[in-house]
This record gives sequence, structure tokens and C-alpha cells, in this order.
Amino acid sequence: MAARLSEAPGDSRPLSELLADHAALERHVRDNVQSAWHPSCTCRMGDPADAQTVVDPSGKVVGADNLFVADASVMPEVSRTNTNIPTIMIAERIAEMARG
Repeated sequence: MAARLSEAPGDSRPLSELLADHAALERHVRDNVQSAWHPSCTCRMGDPADAQTVVDPSGKVVGADNLFVADASVMPEVSRTNTNIPTIMIAERIAEMARG
């Protein structure tokens, strides 16, 4: 019996099919693999003129009105410690700047 991996509830494909089809395997991994760790460093902070920038230095989302990101996603690198305290500090600082 072939090992089966679920792509969606009620829908599964044999592992051998996924291994034989690179695109299907990549799709499966992107759709199903998750982390139990603290996501961070996914929302680049920088110069709004840079196409790779998501938020400006005040946490404001580039191209959106009154939308701010104030969490670990704006960290440039994963901290060496638990992300809780640095995330609180980021959120407090961005909230302070947003208040004006």
C-alpha cells in the first residue's frame, strides 16, 4: 500500500505521484507545510521607493492608508531570544509613532 499525503480534506495523492511530479510536490509543500515556531522577518521595512519594501520605518504599509504592521514580521533577522519581548517593543514603538 502506497503512503498517502493529503492535499485537501478528502483528497489525497500517493506519495509516489508527488515525488514524480515536481510541480505537484512543490504545490503540496507550499499549501501544507507549517511551522510551530514564531514567524518573523517576512515584511521588509525600509525605503518606500524600494520595490521590496512592505512597510516604511514607521510601520505604515506602503500603498495603503492607515494600515500598520507592528509585529515580528518587520524584524530584519530572527532574534536570538524568544520573540515575545522584542515584538512587544516593536508594537509599542510603532503605536507611539502612529499616535503622532
